[in-house]
Amino acid sequence: MEQHSLAGSDAQVQGYGTDPNLVTPRTPWPRTLSEHERALVAALGDLVLPGTAEYPAPSAMGIVDFFDDWVSAPYVSQQQHRTVITAGLAMVDAEAVRQFGAGFLELDAPRQRRIIDQIASPTAADRSFFTRFRSMLLNGYFTSDVGFKAIGYIGNVPLQSFPSVTPEVKSIIDDELRKLGL
Repeated sequence: MEQHSLAGSDAQVQGYGTDPNLVTPRTPWPRTLSEHERALVAALGDLVLPGTAEYPAPSAMGIVDFFDDWVSAPYVSQQQHRTVITAGLAMVDAEAVRQFGAGFLELDAPRQRRIIDQIASPTAADRSFFTRFRSMLLNGYFTSDVGFKAIGYIGNVPLQSFPSVTPEVKSIIDDELRKLGL
């Protein structure tokens, strides 16, 4: 059997470590969001994706930890997301103070929704924060056990048959395709 070395050296290649422990996971880097930023993530998440009687709000299922782990990661893309998220959280608070004289967390729900409606509007000057926040929120929520249950995802399991699309769902799809001219 032929042996290969890197660029003719005898150096051993160092890997990134062992596989993660998925039973009792832990983040190998320190979390960097402040308590105030974590509270803002919780409040914004619950307004954008409110809980129901059947499915908890994002803050109740751990979305804040997901955000903090993600933006604290030492990787380039996550650090770019961190810049967008932390600047956006500061902007939300500043906008609340500018419009209502109090931080976002001190506002009542209708005023909080008004701020969210403004930053989420297609006519907003810069939607980068809301777009990134919403993407992370939905990705974190719907890839959790709670989210899998909400969308009926049962995982990679063998099926004896594939259920067909219901007439109601087919009607919705057909309507959307018509709107798109397809």
